[in-house]
Amino acid sequence: MLLIISSLPTQPIQAEIRGSYTESEIIFGGEWTLVRSLSPIPFTASISGDQLTLKCTSPDYDINITIVNANGQPVWQRDIAAPETSFVSIPLDSLPQGSYTIEISNDYGGYLQGTFQL
Repeated sequence: MLLIISSLPTQPIQAEIRGSYTESEIIFGGEWTLVRSLSPIPFTASISGDQLTLKCTSPDYDINITIVNANGQPVWQRDIAAPETSFVSIPLDSLPQGSYTIEISNDYGGYLQGTFQL
């Protein structure tokens, strides 16, 4: 792998990745409402390697993220402040292979969940 990162913000970043690269998308179900109307689900999530990436198109609320294993036990949990919810990266390298559920909730009754496999 070749990775070149420049300290000058006007210079490009180059990377050469050899080998296979896969990314899996997590599909969410649930309800996420605004104060006056139903909104589309603002979150997308994907897994690439040992990282789960969560992106939010409208980071307006503080959220709680919990990852639960197949036995229903929480294995990762964080409260994230609204400005930081636009992009969240969760390391998965400490989790054994298996089935997991990611749960996202806010203080206004919004609740989403999606399942994924490692």
